[in-house]
Amino acid sequence: MNMQEQAGHLQCPFCETYEVERLYLASLRLDSCTCGSCGARWDEDPVTGSYRGRSFQLGGLRPPLSL
Repeated sequence: MNMQEQAGHLQCPFCETYEVERLYLASLRLDSCTCGSCGARWDEDPVTGSYRGRSFQLGGLRPPLSL
């Protein structure tokens, strides 16, 4: 992972700020993230930083909607 990829891993994918809070969920092997700036919530792989879905405050973890 180069420096550019690492910077993206630390940013909010929606507003691109660095005000991201992370909670590692070991049983699910993912990072549950919340942006302090725009309030977005999402889940990502803790190693690669790849997007794993969007989490919702009231409903727990949900996969992205498929059409």
